Amino acid sequence: MPRRSPDGPVGPYAFVFWNDDLDDDGVRAQLGELAGAGFVGVTLSARVGLSRRVGYLTPEYLRLVRVAVDECARLGLAVILYDEASYPSGSANGAVVARDPAFVARCLVPVTHDVVVPGGGGEVGGGEAGGGEVDYWRPALGRDLDARLLAVVARRDPEEGRDVTRDGAGVLLPVRAPGLVRLDLPPGAWTVTAVFDAASGGTIRGAHAEQDDGSALAPAAADLLHPGAVAAFLELTHDAYAAALGEHLGTTVVAMFTDEPFLLGRGHRPLARPYTPGLESEVAAALGVDVADVLRRLPALWDGGEETRPGGTDPDATGFVRAYDDAVRARLHRVYYDAQAAWCARHGIALTGHPAEPDDLGTAARMDWPGQDTVWRWVLPGDGSALEGPESTAPKVAASAARARGGAPAVTEVLGAYGWRLSLDEARWLLDWYLSRGVTTPVLHAFFASVRGGRAFESEPDLGRWNSWWPHLPPLVGYVRRVAELLAAAPPVWSVGVLSRPDAVPSGPVVRALLEAQLDFGYVDREDPDVAAGYAVLVDPADGVPGVVALKARLCAAGVPVVDAAPAAPDLRAVVLGGGAGYVFFHEGEEPVRTALRLPPLPDDACWWDPFTDGRRAVERDDDGRVVLVLERRRTLALVRAAGRPVATAATSATSAPTAPTAPTAPTAPTAPTEGHRVEVSGWRGVVARAVGDLAATQDDDGAAVPTVLGLGDWAREPALRRFSGSVRYTAEVDVPEGAGAARLDLGTVGDAATVCVDGVVVGHALTAPHVLDLAPGVLRPGRRTLEVLVSNSAANYYEGDRRPSGLLGPVALSW
Repeated sequence: MPRRSPDGPVGPYAFVFWNDDLDDDGVRAQLGELAGAGFVGVTLSARVGLSRRVGYLTPEYLRLVRVAVDECARLGLAVILYDEASYPSGSANGAVVARDPAFVARCLVPVTHDVVVPGGGGEVGGGEAGGGEVDYWRPALGRDLDARLLAVVARRDPEEGRDVTRDGAGVLLPVRAPGLVRLDLPPGAWTVTAVFDAASGGTIRGAHAEQDDGSALAPAAADLLHPGAVAAFLELTHDAYAAALGEHLGTTVVAMFTDEPFLLGRGHRPLARPYTPGLESEVAAALGVDVADVLRRLPALWDGGEETRPGGTDPDATGFVRAYDDAVRARLHRVYYDAQAAWCARHGIALTGHPAEPDDLGTAARMDWPGQDTVWRWVLPGDGSALEGPESTAPKVAASAARARGGAPAVTEVLGAYGWRLSLDEARWLLDWYLSRGVTTPVLHAFFASVRGGRAFESEPDLGRWNSWWPHLPPLVGYVRRVAELLAAAPPVWSVGVLSRPDAVPSGPVVRALLEAQLDFGYVDREDPDVAAGYAVLVDPADGVPGVVALKARLCAAGVPVVDAAPAAPDLRAVVLGGGAGYVFFHEGEEPVRTALRLPPLPDDACWWDPFTDGRRAVERDDDGRVVLVLERRRTLALVRAAGRPVATAATSATSAPTAPTAPTAPTAPTAPTEGHRVEVSGWRGVVARAVGDLAATQDDDGAAVPTVLGLGDWAREPALRRFSGSVRYTAEVDVPEGAGAARLDLGTVGDAATVCVDGVVVGHALTAPHVLDLAPGVLRPGRRTLEVLVSNSAANYYEGDRRPSGLLGPVALSW
């Protein structure tokens, strides 16, 4: 049976960066802001830039952690602890290696020597007998005094087309004092490879400004394959947190986050391959050969070229290299992840985080709450990256691993290092990309304690107070929370399993065909038959792209609910909620989706619920009885039952699950108001309401003055506001006639996000194009009404010097 994980709230968490000097009031103030924005929890992280006064894992640091967790308990925020100073995890900011230099990350490195032995034929060991004098070679790894010569192997030049061994391995040459190798080889061209066991030279990004990549003070990476090093890491980090937080573990503190452990560290030696002393014995045991046979094969580790992935292994490897990589992964799972998970289990919390690779299903599944990350603009709307390449698999890897663990929360670290040009439009798309694939616990990266100096440009953007669109983040947080809770209450039905290798799941044509046909799926480890048994149909990418029409017919015949859209809607992502609780439809494209859905029979009180506005509306059908769906870009709609009972009947439900959250009881609004009357709203007056940074410092033209009142238009064209990022509050008045009823407010072009009030009451948010709000009857009462629109532009204008369109550009129209 899959293991269930410790409980914890699903929904959005805020990744908090402690990247400067800190005090109690500042820590509490930031947490209060995040609680007010609607987050369910925070991930507390020391980050590059943390002051030396505070230090890392010092008494002062741990005291501040206690202050923060105490405050989170008061505010009702869950806490995920972060297990490293910056990243990657496992080194305790260098303290593991400082405790014992033998705990430094290690690797295998080759040094090669080409040899031509003259003569005509002969056997190994017959060099002098063949008439030539035998030479010696003293291999050396530069001036590394502690490098250990593990093996010296001679292999024929590939152009000779033959080898002296039947199995393709090389000749193991003995090493003689003081480190000499006697090149006693048969005639021919040879490549002799000396394989050294050495420190990888890799580091991590440390806690303090002078400990970043490239610095002589960057902390040394620890050997994550060494049980002693991992035990030291747990003692230095985890035990310190346990001592400081006591009763909070298992209550307020719900998980420990481990971040993409790199076996070699960052900036490691060229050609390094992961290693720890004794690994060759584990490879030999896996292959059923003796250790000498493993040593003879070691040069094959470099036959594929210099590059490896950050995890240090090659998912495309075969033969010996594959066996070596499998042994490395198995040891990492056992020594590092399982030790962390055991510690967490003893303290009543979950192990979460993400592995070094986005498509690594097997490693993600070692965590109680499997996770992945998407940062550095790896995935973007409209460029194909959502469906192609290893990064495109990250959401489904996390969700599939969580499903295999019995329905654990699936986690993502998302939005980090997307730059100050990240818009709420992009943020909404990325969050939907994860939610639509089953991830219920997104950790939004990041909320900076400080943007002093270069801190504004370390894995930017800040998503909080230092960003111009911070006033508009709460409605997006609320939306994510509602969708996550819906998915967690009624786990999606995945009837299709895509067979995958545990270390590199597939992307591309098969995945595209399924998702674009509204067929949700999970990745299935080929080596885990228990997980495979949970799917109605298994798809093997080795067999090519499946026929989706035939696949849907098979599922229907098996009694599985299927979504069928006509006309086809390749940008539409459909989620079938478990227990017959309904459906959720996400839009992954740029143009409106207009289609009709053939679904299992729906009850009369089924309704559309918009989890962003938290409003609902009636279901419309076409002449064939199909459900009509019109979905604008960056929009989501859920088809649920207004009375709180499941939408589908028991006969059409593939799984049982708790009933999902029901649609709210707000007044039902039509799909769109009947536009019998349309007026263009004019007379707008805008005043600066909030500025990022010092407004005066952004003015490059001493002769320019900030306008006292702004009208419609791009404020970035005003000389005094060229580099201004922040918010402007616009007001205008409109006369509403009797009987106006439901209305539509079209803000036209907005740069970038808007919040709308009527007579001082917030009535909606327009964070993405189209910036249109549908207002329920009664929102616009007859008479003269005051419209107020708070618009915030891109932070890139201030931080990057961009000139992105800013403000309420309009035209603004009201129709009813």
